[in-house]
Amino acid sequence: MFSGSGLFYVMNLKELSDFLSGRGLPAFRLKQVRDAVYKQYVTDWDGITVLPADLRDVLKHGPRLVSLDTDEVLVSKSKDAVKFCFALKDGLKIESVLLNLLPDKWSLCVSTQVGCAVRCAFCATGKKGLKRNLSADEISDQFVAAAAYLKKNYGQKIGHVIFMGMGEPFHNYDAVAEAIRTLTDPDMIGLGQRHISVSTSGHVPGIRRFAKDFPQCNLAFSLHAPEDSLRDQLVPMNHNYPLGQVAKALKDYIISTKRRVFIEYVLLEGVNNSRSTTDKISDYLRTIAAPKYFTINLIAYNHSGLPFSTPSKERVKIFAGLLEKLGFEVTVRRSLGDDIAGACGQLAGGK
Repeated sequence: MFSGSGLFYVMNLKELSDFLSGRGLPAFRLKQVRDAVYKQYVTDWDGITVLPADLRDVLKHGPRLVSLDTDEVLVSKSKDAVKFCFALKDGLKIESVLLNLLPDKWSLCVSTQVGCAVRCAFCATGKKGLKRNLSADEISDQFVAAAAYLKKNYGQKIGHVIFMGMGEPFHNYDAVAEAIRTLTDPDMIGLGQRHISVSTSGHVPGIRRFAKDFPQCNLAFSLHAPEDSLRDQLVPMNHNYPLGQVAKALKDYIISTKRRVFIEYVLLEGVNNSRSTTDKISDYLRTIAAPKYFTINLIAYNHSGLPFSTPSKERVKIFAGLLEKLGFEVTVRRSLGDDIAGACGQLAGGK
């Protein structure tokens, strides 16, 4: 018979190893638990049937497998977006979104902070300010919980992870880096680095570290305005890292990694979507590298209780066409999950 007591957040593997070894259990039990969580997406002790029943009986009344609880799940009417509200052990809440961008291909947008200190003018997350950073386990466990849901309800797998939920990933760099290693470690979740995308509002030190640590992952830069005067208003981080500094960091990133950069651009009617703005975007990006090194993702503003308007589909199409004529690859992001407040800029950590 095994014994144990107290709340225990298991997917800190060192603590789990100490817990098991302290009870005289063999090392292979750790691997069994790790494989069950990261390979089979088991989120409760009863589901790890390779463990002895008496051990499972003790563990399910004390230790926990994941560092968060699923507080609420909302599914969009079109069934192509699923939003999770997760409750953390201190009572704070975060949100993650599963997105069915292509048939049978699901991506997960994960959060890295509770709230956000960047406070972009058009983003609901920033409106709440920053509460705290997430731990690496709290980041990777979003994947485990979402993957378990997707496996059970759709019989499918997550193919891509996007660090573009609540928070500025590079404000929490160490935890994000550890979570990426968990996601890409073949002995854990095992995604390829090219199936990981990290978005930043322009945190220059983070861009430079990311280029060295994860040269095969995808980098996205949230531009939103091609000149400092407007970007200062829309993305306050610009005061600390103005466009010239970001340009130098991105240029060095492209030189060292030989990878293209994804440019995120939220279109705000009458603010940053004039015809002349496309020329300014082109001029700015060309100071960094040739157009072939960029994919510009246009995102029509999703209503989030802030004083902005969404441009018409025709206006978005014209803007995209002008950028294409200037030599850039352009995609117009489909607004998935806006009916469940799960689209870009709408995540706010639940009620």
